[in-house]
Amino acid sequence: MERKTLVSVCLWGSLLFLLSVSVMVEAQRSTRITLFEGARLIMGDGNAPIENSAFIVENDRFTSVGRNGELQAPRGAVRVDLTGKTVMPALVDVHSHFGFLNQKNGTMSKENFNAQNLLEHLERYAYHGFAAAISMGTDFGDLPYRLREEVHPGAALFRTVGRGLAWPGSGPNDPARNDVPYVVTTVEQARQAVRDLASHRPDFVKIWVDDRNGTQKKLTPELYGAAIDEAHKFNLRAIAHVYALEDAKGLLRAGIEGFTHLVRDKEVDEDFLQLLRQHPGVFVTPNLGITSRAME
Repeated sequence: MERKTLVSVCLWGSLLFLLSVSVMVEAQRSTRITLFEGARLIMGDGNAPIENSAFIVENDRFTSVGRNGELQAPRGAVRVDLTGKTVMPALVDVHSHFGFLNQKNGTMSKENFNAQNLLEHLERYAYHGFAAAISMGTDFGDLPYRLREEVHPGAALFRTVGRGLAWPGSGPNDPARNDVPYVVTTVEQARQAVRDLASHRPDFVKIWVDDRNGTQKKLTPELYGAAIDEAHKFNLRAIAHVYALEDAKGLLRAGIEGFTHLVRDKEVDEDFLQLLRQHPGVFVTPNLGITSRAME
């Protein structure tokens, strides 16, 4: 009886050892480790670039950074030579309008707004170093929200505010997109537009406050104030396209979280600067003046 017990214990011990070895081997196989060598590495932390760098990426995360020859390659690591190349943190475009431009023929139309064209735009962004981009107020239908939840290899991540809010005609300048934003001429329209957006959880609520050089009416303080207030009820952040200094002041007083353009009609004054100091969380996304067409 004692011999049978001893044999049984040995068999179980051997089985557990084999299982543990199997698990360790499988874990090593599932752990992706790559040592990249030779690149000029821009850290993005204000320090000088590391020439002839080396860095280790394990399961899609940077785990070690140094100079070439200083890092020991982990067992089983794949080595990649990046000599002559530059590595830097990816860019993020927080103000773009996707899908309407056909890069091949240069046309702007709603017919171009489809999954294939949107992904082509995002792939072009990724090729030029952008990890993510936000489409600011000209996305209609459910497609943008579906695309936001997906990850497409070789394409930048997509974020969207859906449709923005504007007085009729005062939104985007080009005819293809001018009628996409929610029409807002009353307080109830402003609040209903935000309620409609809220079910989609947009990344922001976009508001246009611009009379287009006196050629259009624009949202009044009562209207954009209602939109901002309704957004906050749903824990949504509001962001505004603005042109005039006085409108920017009014938006700050109403609780706006950010601006997609800053003042352009005159120099900012001390009153505006004081409002910014009172709202330190407000951010601005300056435009570099580069369209997706220029990135072709």
